[in-house]
Amino acid sequence: MKHLLYIFLLFSSTVYGETMAYSDDIDVEEAVELQKDGAIFIDVRTPSEFIHTGHGLGHINIPVLFQEYTPKTLDVLQNFAKMESEKGKGLNTRKLYKTKIIDNPNFFKNVMKVTGGDIETEIVVVCHSGERSQFAANILAKKGFENVYNLDGGFLAWKEANNPWSVD
Repeated sequence: MKHLLYIFLLFSSTVYGETMAYSDDIDVEEAVELQKDGAIFIDVRTPSEFIHTGHGLGHINIPVLFQEYTPKTLDVLQNFAKMESEKGKGLNTRKLYKTKIIDNPNFFKNVMKVTGGDIETEIVVVCHSGERSQFAANILAKKGFENVYNLDGGFLAWKEANNPWSVD
């Protein structure tokens, strides 16, 4: 829970506390039209999310943030497994790891590469539900990109609208 609170505070202080610099929040229908017109879709979720929960077809994974997990001692892990077995139910596994959020130092550089450095390229930024992508879209707009859009509702909205996606 502390992990989710940290992410909320990170975004609320950096995105919601500032004026949005990116072009607009768009819905799935607008995003599909932009994709047909050649917009580049950048999925800013972690590689694990992109791989294991799926991604829209043609979306490029350039994480804006990484999560680093450091497990607690082996004794703690063993005791946790024993307690789950004894109680016959799953427990809060987040307590087994120390989590650290890290900015991707190559985020902007990689976006520049995929756009060929063209700051007029239309970019649709996607995350899980639309909040991290607001953060990333703001970064891109503040660094000069002129046509940056946030997919409102993120990948969840993309899937819900039955747009093409894949998971492997």
